[in-house]
Amino acid sequence: EASFEQMRRFTADVSHELRTPLTAIRSVGEVGLRERRSEEAYRGIIGSMLEEVDRLTGLVDQLLTLSRAETGQARLSLEAIDLLDLARNVVSHLSVLAEEKQQSIDIVGTDAPRCAGDRRVLRQALINLLDNAIKYTPAGGRITIRASESPDRAVLDVTDTGPGIGGEHREQVFERFYRDHRVGADVKGAGLGLAIAKWAVEVNGGQLSLEPGNGTGCTFRMTLPLAGDHDAR
Repeated sequence: EASFEQMRRFTADVSHELRTPLTAIRSVGEVGLRERRSEEAYRGIIGSMLEEVDRLTGLVDQLLTLSRAETGQARLSLEAIDLLDLARNVVSHLSVLAEEKQQSIDIVGTDAPRCAGDRRVLRQALINLLDNAIKYTPAGGRITIRASESPDRAVLDVTDTGPGIGGEHREQVFERFYRDHRVGADVKGAGLGLAIAKWAVEVNGGQLSLEPGNGTGCTFRMTLPLAGDHDAR
C-alpha cells in the first residue's frame, strides 16, 4: 500500500510539474497571436516561451536520470578524483549564479583528498548541491565547500548561510519533488536535485547526508571511498 501511494503521489507530482511550463508556453503563445505586434514584442514572447522550454527540458532530463538510476542503466567509469579539483570545476560552472546574488563561494582544503568514483556522476551531485545552496542562501551570503579526509573516507561538505531546514523536514529533503515550503517560496525548482544527488553519491559507494545544525544554514556531506580503497581506473 505504501508503494502504491508513493507511485500515485509521484505520478501526480510529475503531472503537475510538466503541466506548469506547458501551460505557460500555451498562454504566452495565445497572447502573442491575439494582435499584430512589433518585431521586438514578438522576440520577447519567443524568449519567454524558450525559457519555459528550457525548464521543461531540464525537468525531463532529471526524470530520465532517475529512471536510469532505478533500472540500473547508469554505467560508471571509475577513476581517482581530486575533490578539490572537482569543487573548483563546479564552482567555475555556477559562479555566475552566485555573483548575481553577491554571494561568495569559498573552497577549503589543506590537502587534496582523492576518492574513487565516476567523475561525471559525482560532478552532477556537487552541481545539484551547490545550485541548491545558491538558491536558498540570501543575497550577500556565503557558501563554503570543504574537502577533507578521514582514515578510510574522502569527505566533501557544502555549507550555506541560508535559513536552514527544520527538524520535522530533515528526513524528507531527499524525497522526489519535496520542497520545504516554509522558506524560499519564490525559489524555482522541481525538488529533484537532492534526490538525484543522493543517488549519484550512493551509486559510487558513498553516502549523502544533511548534517545536524543549529537552525541556521545547511551542511550537506558527501562521504566517498578513498581512491586507494578500490581499483580506480
